[in-house]
Amino acid sequence: MEETQEVKADAMSTTVTGEQAQARARIGYPEVVSAFAEVADAISGERDLDSLLHLIAERICTLLDIRRCSVYLRDQRTGVFRGRVGHAVHDIDIAIKRLTAGVEADGFTREILRTQRPVLIGNAQSDPRPVRSAMVAWSVRTMLGVPMVLRGEVIGLLFLDNEDIPHDYVAEEQDLCQTFANLAAIAIAQAKLTADLRATLSTAAQQNATLRRAAALDDRLSNLVLAGANLSEIAGAVTELTGKPASIHDAEFRRLAHAAPAGDGPDHRPLQPASLRHPAVSEALEGLGRKPVVIPAIAAAGLPQRLLVAAVRVGGRISGYLVLREHRSRFGAQDMIVARRTATIIALELSGKQRAYEAESHAIEALVRDLLHGSGDHCSLSRRADYHGLGLSEPHAVVLLSVHERRPQGELSPERIADAFATLAPHVRALPAAVDHGTAVVVEAPDAAAPDKPAWTVKAVVEDIVGHLAADGSVSAAISTVCRGVEDYPGAFEQTRQITRGIATFGAVGQLHVLAAEELGAGRLLLATADRREADRFVRDTLGRLLDTSDDAVADLFLTLQAFFQCSRSVRRSAALLDVHENTIRYRLARIAELTGLDVAGDADVQLAVQLALLILRLEDRLATLEPVTGPASAVDQD
Repeated sequence: MEETQEVKADAMSTTVTGEQAQARARIGYPEVVSAFAEVADAISGERDLDSLLHLIAERICTLLDIRRCSVYLRDQRTGVFRGRVGHAVHDIDIAIKRLTAGVEADGFTREILRTQRPVLIGNAQSDPRPVRSAMVAWSVRTMLGVPMVLRGEVIGLLFLDNEDIPHDYVAEEQDLCQTFANLAAIAIAQAKLTADLRATLSTAAQQNATLRRAAALDDRLSNLVLAGANLSEIAGAVTELTGKPASIHDAEFRRLAHAAPAGDGPDHRPLQPASLRHPAVSEALEGLGRKPVVIPAIAAAGLPQRLLVAAVRVGGRISGYLVLREHRSRFGAQDMIVARRTATIIALELSGKQRAYEAESHAIEALVRDLLHGSGDHCSLSRRADYHGLGLSEPHAVVLLSVHERRPQGELSPERIADAFATLAPHVRALPAAVDHGTAVVVEAPDAAAPDKPAWTVKAVVEDIVGHLAADGSVSAAISTVCRGVEDYPGAFEQTRQITRGIATFGAVGQLHVLAAEELGAGRLLLATADRREADRFVRDTLGRLLDTSDDAVADLFLTLQAFFQCSRSVRRSAALLDVHENTIRYRLARIAELTGLDVAGDADVQLAVQLALLILRLEDRLATLEPVTGPASAVDQD
């Protein structure tokens, strides 16, 4: 009996009065059409989608005289329904946006999707179909779920409830809700289509504007190149177009040009190459392709701002970089376009310069080879030399750089030699050319302006070059006498080949060999044709007991003999070199004559033989190292 009374009480609490039913029956399709008309007006009023959904939720709550409605739309990618907006006495949008319908545990939504009809739950907190925790959290008593159907597909859901106040949602109300929901689906689809069209038009307009700006940029940069602008002017144009500091670097990050906006500041200073060589920056540049990349600020690399880096590609390889630094505003699409187009312009500029350089290099190589081999008449050679800025009437020396056959170092290309001279001796002009067994270089000899002066500065420069190219002694260099006219070059080249053959025969492995024709005199002819065994026999026959360095007294005599010829047979300079009295030098020379019969102080034939023997020992690295003497003495001084 008590149970029957409770059921009756529940029934009474969920049953509407006759007056309420009549009032709801008066709600018909005209009211629905009127409400939809407001929704349609909202579409033409260019409202955003959330505003339209708010209006739909508000109007259906007004039609049913209920407190709350939430709207969910289908996610095309996942198939679930995500909360978009809600209508209630207070703002619930943020909470609704966190909710998702249609998950595995949500039987309520799955039933709506299966039937594509409204589904009513009388007691949401005890019914197993909805997610009970959500019903309890939102204090839902009775809930009506209505699908928004468009062309046979559910695109959204309306969930209607009167919070904790009962509401029965009679059949007429459910039908009206379905009708309004389907009309709302049309409105939502139309709103999305309109928004997509507007976005497409906006995107097209932006793209057209971007294309117009890109064309203007191309014209600006192309005109700069056609006008002969250099890299500094191109960097300045990039800064003017973007308002950001710009710099151009080569493949090794050496800075070639820099420009910054007007004013002063830490971000206006030139970017240091060391920052770009930092491992973190190198790692960020590993994926650099045709499109520019943005490198984040890296404090450890000294980069407090972000960088926009575009690769400059010539012949399929990276030949340099265009770098923009973020300044005042973040990088945008226009910065990307400017960086990419400018990198292409720089590539064209570098490619043209590279082709011109290669053409000039080939022409210079051909000129040098013709000079050395005596090809062509003198007038033609002189005209070609003048064209390339090579004054044949000015003093020059021929240098032959060769790879030691016993210790191959690799190819001595003219480009490698030119780079070495440019790095170590930028003040000396050098014109290299590939020849048989090495690279020949015509080098300026500015200190040989007077006919009686040899090119000692050339030797000092060449020693630096050889040490730079191969510190292990695998590269040797031979220097000719000074050339002062077209007719001198073939003979000078022959001198270097003779010296080179001597080095190849007698040179000690692992020792740097840089020999000048002035040092060898006529000895170079003998060294070029001598056999190693015969030469060693000649040394033993000439110097005899002086080679016995185990005797300290003999060792002093031999050192004195070496110093005497290194100082061009000057007693005074020999004494200064060995830090002894001049009489000591004279005494030791006399002892050498007594011990070996070699009158090195007065017999010219003996002097020639001894000098040649010492030269062979020097090439074989069997002489003690003495402090170098700057040039030979101009006259013999024995007094």
